[in-house]
Amino acid sequence: TQIISPAYKFTKEDATVEGAREIAKLGSRILKIQLPAPAQFTELIGMPFTHYLLWYRTGNEWKGGMTPELRRKEYNATYLFTKDLLTRRDTTGKTFFLGHWEGDWALLPNMDPKGEFDAKAAAAMVEWLNVRQEAVDDARREVPYTRCRVYTYAEVNRVRDAMVGGKKRMANLVVPKLNVDFLSYAAYDCQLLPAAEVTKTLDWLNGQLPPKANLPAKRVFIGECGLSWTACGSDGKIHEQKNREIFTKFLSWRPPLVLYWQVYNNEVVDGQQVGFWLVDNKNKKTPLYETMKELFVQQEEAAKEMRRRSNRLPAFEQIAEFSENWLAQKGK
Repeated sequence: TQIISPAYKFTKEDATVEGAREIAKLGSRILKIQLPAPAQFTELIGMPFTHYLLWYRTGNEWKGGMTPELRRKEYNATYLFTKDLLTRRDTTGKTFFLGHWEGDWALLPNMDPKGEFDAKAAAAMVEWLNVRQEAVDDARREVPYTRCRVYTYAEVNRVRDAMVGGKKRMANLVVPKLNVDFLSYAAYDCQLLPAAEVTKTLDWLNGQLPPKANLPAKRVFIGECGLSWTACGSDGKIHEQKNREIFTKFLSWRPPLVLYWQVYNNEVVDGQQVGFWLVDNKNKKTPLYETMKELFVQQEEAAKEMRRRSNRLPAFEQIAEFSENWLAQKGK
């Protein structure tokens, strides 16, 4: 799960650091954040996460076109950051994904799905994301590293518009021209569909990515999903059940990662918390929190058993299969 722009916190600590501590206590090995200041980032690196997803340099200066100066700045910043991760952080053995938030909204005026798609901005986005990938590729080639990993990702969020509606979207106009390592899907537009349709959507989206060597066949992960507390009638049991069902559908496709939005709520409408949370604004843990905590314990036990039998840690597909089955059984 993630901690990004939370609407509340309970300590004097930096909000991202506090939220990350809560996610670590939950038992997650994955943390998604907006890249914080260096001091906070160093603190987060010291926490027991293995995978960090970072919203990195997510301003939209590129939308007017990638000038030579913008290209140079983006390349240099991304190259130096990647080089730093691969040198100073190599001994941690951690994996970092450099990406951004829901890209379709950057290409639709006022984030309106009925608006006119900005084709000029889409062309600039292709160049922006490929420049970042070039910088990461160059740093990986030039820096001697052994344990740390750095990847890039782009994020789409209006996939069904393109797949079913034939509309111009990031998935069909931008993604086929990208050289990124992974694709994140903020999957709210498909999460409530039948499982077979979810699978079809993920297959189609994965097929939009140009092939790339030395990476999994399935390079789409679920960067955001989930129903809010209020969308479930503020009923903890329903909230847990519906989100568990969403997780199960996505896990059945065996994606590299599935992330629930999020640990602390970030949306407040008319003074009311919408409730995209695992811990509410009264510091009360939800039933979904308890389910996820139990799942992470069971994942660790399953991984130990698989390693005992095969002398190696399980692949992500194996843990996805285990998690899908465990969540499905919990609903019976």
